Amino acid sequence: MQHTALEKQLVIQQDQLAQAVIALAQGVDMKSILRHVGELSMDLTGARYAMLSYVEKGKKYYIPLGMSDEELALLASNEPQGIGLLGLMWEKHEVVRISNINAHSKASGFPENHASMTSFLGAPIMFGEQIEGVLYLTEKKGGRAFTSIDETIVRTLASACAVAISNASMIEQLKTRNAELEGLLAGKKNAPGK
Repeated sequence: MQHTALEKQLVIQQDQLAQAVIALAQGVDMKSILRHVGELSMDLTGARYAMLSYVEKGKKYYIPLGMSDEELALLASNEPQGIGLLGLMWEKHEVVRISNINAHSKASGFPENHASMTSFLGAPIMFGEQIEGVLYLTEKKGGRAFTSIDETIVRTLASACAVAISNASMIEQLKTRNAELEGLLAGKKNAPGK
């Protein structure tokens, strides 16, 4: 039985996706986990750009990928506001896949000096009912639209990422609590009369 080029590509993508999920299960640093997810998403879908957004101590942070240093410098003072299409993911927890950003009723435009982008694919990073962040991709190479297969890949990576973030958070909490307990024990050993 001969496989077509598309079938071969799907097998390769499935293998890469499985390897990505395994790698995410071993991550403990949230920023490196998110960067890894963004890079994998770009590789697996053929996206030119990726952006990951997450909340830490009540503030939203962004990790842009695929932009040149010049593009990043121009955007430094104009971070996304999390409205429009991003709001659909942050507030409504919706997956968004569109071939023309500007044609979508929720599109709110781009920050000043932002690179021109047309196609868009994004998913919330959810752990249970809690939103941990969002992952979105733009500009599929070759000017093509993102496919339903791309959407499945992004949903899968976003889900795996949510578990990895939750694990990293729990590990950090355990380390903090362990350090507190060690401090208490050391204090008791050094207390007068001991």
